[in-house]
Amino acid sequence: MNTIFKTQLKHANIKLKEHYNNDELIKQCRIYAREKISNALNKDGTLNWSKLPKLLNSNPKLEKSGKYDVLTKGLALAPSFISGFNTCNFASIGCGKGCLNFSGHGQEHMLCNGKHNVLIARITRTILYYEYRNEFLIKLHKEIKTFSNYVNNKNIKDNTNLICGIRLNVLSDILWEKIDITLFNNNSNITFYDYTKNPNRNVNHIDNYSLTFSRNEMNDLYVEQAFNNNMNVAIVLDIKKGYTIPKTFRNKPVLDGDLHDARFLDVKNSYVGLRKKGFKIDTTGFVLPVNNWFNPVRIAS
Repeated sequence: MNTIFKTQLKHANIKLKEHYNNDELIKQCRIYAREKISNALNKDGTLNWSKLPKLLNSNPKLEKSGKYDVLTKGLALAPSFISGFNTCNFASIGCGKGCLNFSGHGQEHMLCNGKHNVLIARITRTILYYEYRNEFLIKLHKEIKTFSNYVNNKNIKDNTNLICGIRLNVLSDILWEKIDITLFNNNSNITFYDYTKNPNRNVNHIDNYSLTFSRNEMNDLYVEQAFNNNMNVAIVLDIKKGYTIPKTFRNKPVLDGDLHDARFLDVKNSYVGLRKKGFKIDTTGFVLPVNNWFNPVRIAS
């Protein structure tokens, strides 16, 4: 791996850890998450999952895939160092601070009785993943199987052919192919997919796992490597919701990544254009400016 990239990565990790360890909202949510886990412990030290958040859930972006005959659920852990554990080893400062964790229901002002329940749930899941790994994986397998059965039964009942999709890294970048290969081997009827910023990941040996490389201000030099590894490349563009995205970028087609989340349906050898979300002003280079080469036009409603 490029020496400069390694240095930048180390610097980003230090800065992101420092940033989240000093965030008052994050620190309070960590305390609440620990309390939730403590209250869910049985006398023998095992977990009472009825007192804990479900591992798999949905969100508006995942639900968009329903228009393309894909029903999806995802595992939303807390990204970067938000939980105290680093779930995104290849995050840059730009993506680490501007993460989708803080969009939608994850926005910092989304409090209920003084608590940010969405963030607490994400932190809780992450702590469980790291500190109760065996129980976590057993529960994850069960929830995946339950969702798979739901989709199968729906197909039988409605005479449809819906695809069952699972996104294991909604906000994280964990190497599931190394953590538990049986997730994929035991669920051949499910299509798993994720984004990743790790240029070393290659899952071509797993038929039902698809990765899209996520470009940021540090890993741009690995974009071609990603294409060579059969991954498309996602780019965040300085374009507002409701405006068109470019048709091409660097001589390759650009797909509108906001239409749905089922990235495994995308035409290969393409960029996936994503409009910026949750950013005020990005000065890191994570969000690609378009003002000097593309003029977005408002999409007719």
